[in-house]
Amino acid sequence: MSTNWTPDQKKVIDLRNRNLLVSAAAGSGKTAVLIERILSLISDPVRPVDIDELLVVTFTRAAAGEMRERLNAAIEKKLSEGEEDEHLTRQLTLIQSAQITTIDSFCSYILKNYFHVIGLDPNYRVMDEGEGKLLRTQVVQELLESRFEEESPEFRHFVECVATGKNDQILEDLILRLYEFSMSHPYPEKWLQECLAVYSAATMEEFEQSSWLESWLLSARERIEDLEALLETALVICGEPGGPYIYEPAIVSDLENFQKLKGAASYRELYTAIHSMEKWARLSSKKDETIRENKKNQVKAIREEVKTEIKALQEEYFAETPETEFKDMQAAGRPMKVLVELTLAFIKAFTEEKRVRNLCDFHDMEHLALSILVDEEGKPTDTAKELSGRFREIMIDEYQDSNLVQEAILTAVSRVHEGIRNIFMVGDVKQSIYRFRLARPELFLEKYEAYTMDDSDCQRIDLKQNFRSRREILAFTNEIFREIMRENPGKILYTAETALYPGAVYPETEPLAQRPELLLLDLDEEESLVEQLRMTPGELEAEMTGQRILRMVGKEEIFDKTTGGMRKVEFKDIVILFRSPAAFAESYGKVLESMGIPVYVGTRSGYFSAREVQVVLSLLKIIDNSSQDIPLAAVLLSSIGGFSKKETALIKSSAGEEKTFHESCRWYLENGEDEKLCKKLQDFYAMLEDFRQQAAFTPIHELLWYLFDVTGYAEEAAAMPAGEQRAQNLNMLVQKAWDYEKTSYRGLFNFIRYIENLQKYDVDYGEARSLGENRNVVQIMSIHRSKGLEFPVVFLGGLEKQFNRMDTRSRMVLDADLGIGFDMVDPVLRIRRTTLFKRCIQAKLNDDNLGEEIRVLYVALTRAREKLILTGAVSGLEKKVERWCQSAFPQKYGLSYQNLSGAGGYLDFLMPVLFKYESAEAFLTKLGYERVFRKEEDPVWSTPFSLQRVTVQELLAGGVTQEAEKALDLQWLNLLRPDEIYEPVFHEILEKRMKEEKNGPRIPVKLTVSQLKRQSETELQEESEVLYENGPEEEKDWEAWENVFEEPLLKEAAADEEKDWSADWLVPAENARKMNKSPESTEIVEEVLPEVDEIIPEFLKEKAPVRGAARGTAYHIFLQYLDFNRAESLAEVREQLRELKAKGRLTEEEAACIDCRRIRKLAGGTLGKRMAKAQREGCLFREQHFIYAIPADRVYPEAEKERTLLIQGVVDAYFEEADGLILVDYKTDRVEKGAEEELLQKYAPQLNYYTEALEQLTGRKVKEKILYSLHLQKELS
Repeated sequence: MSTNWTPDQKKVIDLRNRNLLVSAAAGSGKTAVLIERILSLISDPVRPVDIDELLVVTFTRAAAGEMRERLNAAIEKKLSEGEEDEHLTRQLTLIQSAQITTIDSFCSYILKNYFHVIGLDPNYRVMDEGEGKLLRTQVVQELLESRFEEESPEFRHFVECVATGKNDQILEDLILRLYEFSMSHPYPEKWLQECLAVYSAATMEEFEQSSWLESWLLSARERIEDLEALLETALVICGEPGGPYIYEPAIVSDLENFQKLKGAASYRELYTAIHSMEKWARLSSKKDETIRENKKNQVKAIREEVKTEIKALQEEYFAETPETEFKDMQAAGRPMKVLVELTLAFIKAFTEEKRVRNLCDFHDMEHLALSILVDEEGKPTDTAKELSGRFREIMIDEYQDSNLVQEAILTAVSRVHEGIRNIFMVGDVKQSIYRFRLARPELFLEKYEAYTMDDSDCQRIDLKQNFRSRREILAFTNEIFREIMRENPGKILYTAETALYPGAVYPETEPLAQRPELLLLDLDEEESLVEQLRMTPGELEAEMTGQRILRMVGKEEIFDKTTGGMRKVEFKDIVILFRSPAAFAESYGKVLESMGIPVYVGTRSGYFSAREVQVVLSLLKIIDNSSQDIPLAAVLLSSIGGFSKKETALIKSSAGEEKTFHESCRWYLENGEDEKLCKKLQDFYAMLEDFRQQAAFTPIHELLWYLFDVTGYAEEAAAMPAGEQRAQNLNMLVQKAWDYEKTSYRGLFNFIRYIENLQKYDVDYGEARSLGENRNVVQIMSIHRSKGLEFPVVFLGGLEKQFNRMDTRSRMVLDADLGIGFDMVDPVLRIRRTTLFKRCIQAKLNDDNLGEEIRVLYVALTRAREKLILTGAVSGLEKKVERWCQSAFPQKYGLSYQNLSGAGGYLDFLMPVLFKYESAEAFLTKLGYERVFRKEEDPVWSTPFSLQRVTVQELLAGGVTQEAEKALDLQWLNLLRPDEIYEPVFHEILEKRMKEEKNGPRIPVKLTVSQLKRQSETELQEESEVLYENGPEEEKDWEAWENVFEEPLLKEAAADEEKDWSADWLVPAENARKMNKSPESTEIVEEVLPEVDEIIPEFLKEKAPVRGAARGTAYHIFLQYLDFNRAESLAEVREQLRELKAKGRLTEEEAACIDCRRIRKLAGGTLGKRMAKAQREGCLFREQHFIYAIPADRVYPEAEKERTLLIQGVVDAYFEEADGLILVDYKTDRVEKGAEEELLQKYAPQLNYYTEALEQLTGRKVKEKILYSLHLQKELS
């Protein structure tokens, strides 16, 4: 942000002595303005304040820490620019103790300083989430046990209504859920009693006069008015030239009926009126050639939508008579009363248990602080007045995410009770996305409506300018939200006042270069092909995204803030956002990595599902109780047990079907016929017994380290792919054990319950973070986590995912304003009906959820600085397009409530809006639809965008393009027929490639290191003469090859392939090209001169049948997983080979290719010992994929200077020592002794590129490059 403040920003900085609400749009410089206001307050020349006289409340600890650091830097800078200032100098000391904090930290401050006011023991301890869940479960179970023992009729009736099965878990869940929700209210007990009162109406008149029913009637009338507006639109179309005028009488009749609906004053009157609309006037069937078919269909579609909505109203709210609804409400009140009483009893019991243990939780911090600050009449206490005297101003950041408790606390410490307005609030209600944390955006909205823009003691200032995004992105965003962000649903009307206005200055680019893009993958066009691919929609969408990334990186340009100039896009400039990353992160990560795109998944989930964590938790469970079948099987099949699936199946089948798995294991110990397997089981149970004895007296964190030490599992996890991540996950488990030991619980049994409660209540910590976020990687994260951040390039993926509406479908629905919605249940007649009250709450929740989803989408679209790309994979596209076209009919106030409330996902928000613009015309025309024109296209709001339908066939073509960059010839291009490829970017690539083929040398976009190596070599035939000079002719019998093999296993494996020789050392040079393998190496390399039908996308390539050629691959796999610290003897190496085979890492055929003596020779040599040491220290890295850019003219002198070339490859291994990195590359080439120098020379270019890549990606120097020849059994450097 520049310090040239806008007039509105200047007002925010300078205005004093009032309550000030700042509505700060996305990218408007909110934080910078807030810091400048604080700086202005503490350096005021007339009346400066000390920084500890300000209470600054932020949403997260990270935000509070960042603000403190930025303020400290700003003060130091101000001091360095002027004369010495004693007051400012003092602020550098005071800032360390200043209340720049989160609300929970401020509550903690109140409790620590005023604990005596409420008689709180000052030595209390704050529970973590795990302990809190465990203690709550314990208390609620004890409460229910006592009630079951009492056997009261009302409690029995409640159980019969709710716990219809044998499992009474639902009773616990209902109580705990209601407790959790009630705690967001300042006075939870009072709120619960008010909820109960809703069910107390004694007469039909009282029922009809209920505030909740009157409120619902108001929203129902608004819904009816929206439908009426649709009919009025249809009437206008009827009167237009070419309009279906013959339909006018029916539409007019419909509108007359709607007047009766609007005139209904009560629920009973509306019931009667809406049932009178079951018969609709018939549309005229008269034919007139002057009537345009499309306008006729538009009117029909509108009328059908209205009829459908009226029918839905009838079925949803008026299916039962008003009298029946009243009786149902009374019946539901009986179990409701018991539930509220149980919840109140739980609150009391839980509070008492915490006091006995001297514990507090987060809710206690807030409510105890509130009890210190506010008395029973709601007035500030003496303590509150004392605190308010200390704070000259209360500053609340992210005010849109406050809740009622926080509002009450901060109001109490303000000076409002003195008549002094001193609260500064800043936020953006359009970015309120924490409803699941019970945030109340209504607090912001109430003040937004009440505060004036004029000079007053309660003033509002809007910061509209966006200093982040290009104007193309802002115009696109404005247009979307002008249509979908409405007061109903959502409570926010997007207008010129709330729109985004460009404030950032970017260099001019090509007019369409920065236009937003929407890529829709059509899954219907080739359904059989999709089935054959065996790829999920998420994986296909990831492939589409990956192709777009590869077309962007190193080619398209963005503005660099640091240099002030344009530069090529890098991977680190890109983020992929998802509403729910858990549904997409794994498939995206896998696919993108297979395409050579480095990825960092920054989600907050996945920890407990990580394999290494599951294995260790299973081990702990069977140490505690070995009779648990599933954990036992999991451990036996892991490397800890070392059993194969075949062995476990034999154990189970031998013992008989009637025995459980753990019984089968015990039986086999005594009766098993396979002595070796019996011994294996005996050793396992001996180890388990040792662990059990250790667990009896060892703290859990020490027990975990002992398990890791005995089993070697932590080291093995670290040696697996993503080993650093896995190691950190296990370290996090040890940390959780430390956290558990600080609780009031002890022992392995309770630790397992502690973890199970974290899993049960979805307290997932996310996999341990192990990758610096400044690395050159594409990030994948949730929209929520991206809030407050910005990125040059943003992909918003998973647009087809449906919204989660589970909270509206549960047995009990909760709303802070309306209360608790419950079903009517008659356990005798076995009848269950949803009460009208519950349906009203469900309707409100649906609207609130949709409003939240609209705001989440707003956050996502406003993260991008320069490029915004939206993606989705859609089934049933053509039917959805038809529905979207109907939703896109011009409305005076954007999309109708019906269309918004019926939205299933983000595409239902976006597509009807985009279909109104010229940029969508080609998309619609191809599918046989006409664009719905907006009457005026305002350039301030609208912008060109790219809307593309991508078929699976085109997706394959895009993948083929990337693969064929290496060897794309004119024959293949001609077969593709560019005139039939409709994806514009791909079409452009094809045309360009064809011109290059015809007019001159072609420069590929991407090369592998293997290809670069080949380009630097002499003719392949010359090389093959060196490497094959002692090889027999192709026609010779198999016996002529016996001397080539030094081990029986290899001979046996190769003999199986006698009629299909394919091992690189068996292929004559002249046949190597045909087989797409290089004759000089055992490495399988990419195509040299592929046949037309051989070019397939990388993501679709299946593993080739294992032949002798897999020898090199097999060695590389073994060395990828080899534990160098368990390779001190040939027996240990062979044991590791067996383990990898049992785990499915190597097939039988691949394992047969490996000579363990060669591996032992490597492990026992100097290099192997260095690698073993590095592995112990966590500094050994294997199979490291990379992709980076170099100037194309380094490889192709004729290339344009600005052109770049992507280099992709995989480093076999590297490890760190104090003074640098050591690069290791394994080679299985069969070479003669004495030809070492030729081998080194041949692979020198490859090693050089690996070195360059490593140094770029790690920032460290490669001090040594080692080529290890497995054939010669020696290291070359």
